[in-house]
Amino acid sequence: MTISPTTIAVFGASGATGLALCEQALAAGHCVIAAVRRPQDFPIRHDRLTARKADVSDSAGLADLIAGTNAVCSTLGAPYSRKEITVYSQGAFHIVAAMRETGVRRLVVVSAGLTFKPPKVYGPVMDWIVIPLLRGRFGKTLYEDMRRMESLLETCDDIDWTIMRPARLEDREGVTDYTNDGDFPLRNFTARSALAAAMCAELGPDGHIHQRVSPTTR
Repeated sequence: MTISPTTIAVFGASGATGLALCEQALAAGHCVIAAVRRPQDFPIRHDRLTARKADVSDSAGLADLIAGTNAVCSTLGAPYSRKEITVYSQGAFHIVAAMRETGVRRLVVVSAGLTFKPPKVYGPVMDWIVIPLLRGRFGKTLYEDMRRMESLLETCDDIDWTIMRPARLEDREGVTDYTNDGDFPLRNFTARSALAAAMCAELGPDGHIHQRVSPTTR
């Protein structure tokens, strides 16, 4: 599929998935604005990439950052924690506000395959032991905030959002072959490069507007 060159803002660009997305977007001919806390430390240098300072917990300056872009991608992430997590919901709230202010409509965000209770397709140990522990204990606050983010986006009829729900993320060399499984991932893992490729594909004419997509590595 050919994707027309466009300008995208990537929030969370300094993370592993964000870096992969920036690299693949540049390789596809896009222009990239990497929204990061410390732009001077951003490792990718390219004549079509600009690193800009941004803090999604504060809406100040976000509209200026995304003005003139064609799409916004969020690869914001947080580790498991017993403390309350708000980066997903607050980030989405401020990003959407900035998009409305500037008239940018296309938004692709990363959630997770375990944000909502998945179907029991992974085998007895995963279905009955591992996944309940991850959702109800270790990742409880993280998935709660992802649900808040998804619930917020569901109310945004004026934003052309797509929610990516990958399986367990792994680092793999190169872009792996992947498939989009629908609302829930049906395989065990998603290579970060595959998630980045799926997000880039969403920038094309066949994007899944107002849908959830679960890219998983074959």
